[in-house]
Amino acid sequence: MANKLGIDPIEQDKIKITINDAGAGVEVHFIGDIDMEDPSVILDPLFEKVHSGVVANKLGEVIANFKELNFLNSSGIKAVAKWIMKLAMLPADKKYSIRIQHNKAITWQVTSLPTLTFLVPGAVKIE
Repeated sequence: MANKLGIDPIEQDKIKITINDAGAGVEVHFIGDIDMEDPSVILDPLFEKVHSGVVANKLGEVIANFKELNFLNSSGIKAVAKWIMKLAMLPADKKYSIRIQHNKAITWQVTSLPTLTFLVPGAVKIE
């Protein structure tokens, strides 16, 4: 395991997700396509491990790198939103920021990802 949270990478169907150390936080890097009927079976446990690990280790930031994710269906976007909403439940001293990295050449990313910044104002940035 090559990250401070001890989370193993995921490779399933057409998706690869790796968790890498990134400065004072971690990067969750998505590669491929998430088009399975219920991606929450993969994403919910992953986001729970990331969330719990970041809070427990007092890390300040998570980079969600979607630049190489060609497709994420609406159920997958819902799972990302559910993770972001966990930030709203945290006391101020446990909050961390999420930086969403997106690819402007991929239509779904341009139309869907910026709306996630409104879920917890000030906590989520898109770049």
